[in-house]
Amino acid sequence: MTGHEPTAGNILLVDDETNIREGLKATLRKDGHDVRDAATATAALSLLATFPAEVAVLDIRMPGMSGTELLAEIKAGWPHIAVIMLTGHGTLQTAITAVKEGAFDYLLKPAKPEAIRVVVARALAESRRQREQAALLQALQAGLERLHRLPATPPFSQPNLAASTAILRVGDLIIDRAAYEVRFRGQAVALTPAEYKVLVVLAERAGSAVDYISLVRAGLEYDAEAWEAKELIKRHIYTLRQKLEPQPDQPAFILNVRGVGYRLVR
Repeated sequence: MTGHEPTAGNILLVDDETNIREGLKATLRKDGHDVRDAATATAALSLLATFPAEVAVLDIRMPGMSGTELLAEIKAGWPHIAVIMLTGHGTLQTAITAVKEGAFDYLLKPAKPEAIRVVVARALAESRRQREQAALLQALQAGLERLHRLPATPPFSQPNLAASTAILRVGDLIIDRAAYEVRFRGQAVALTPAEYKVLVVLAERAGSAVDYISLVRAGLEYDAEAWEAKELIKRHIYTLRQKLEPQPDQPAFILNVRGVGYRLVR
């Protein structure tokens, strides 16, 4: 394997032909992978209960549950496992369909050892990328929930004197930054600190699109990439709409600017 490929991982092999399983195991263990094997889909599912597989190599034709049926079970219970289908020419179309339904790739039998090693290395990298992305999004969601639970009153020790002299008016929206108060159509609106900061940024640039990164930087005091900022700000826009929009599911005040951010209507 080349230096840029992922380190050894956990591989599950499922094939009812013993000689094929043994050949695959020998090939993959040369790269240091922890390889477990099963002759049936039922045995494979039992293994997955205790073996943290990152890549699964499945034969399409097996007695009982087929490889494509096992693929569906794995994707339902272990979505971050990258699945490679083993197929003969007679089931090639089935393998292509399986890729469309979530398999990472397929290999034609008999596969050359180098082809097996390359595809497994790519699948392992993809599995780890998906796991890392899922963990990051979970951490972001947990951070958003913590931010949402913060008290609505800002610390007295950190007044924004420059902003406190201004009252922002955008249509029926009035933001009194001296009193840290928001009124919409004459009614007071209770906002969390993050919601308040995001709304102020939108109001200051009413009529113009404000990008995700700027909203996160100003509202959450966090620097993020565009895709991450989009996920971070989404929850706050949702709760602002619930508090300000007459019909939150059909927003007329805080609008999406697709691929860019959000815009507050004047």
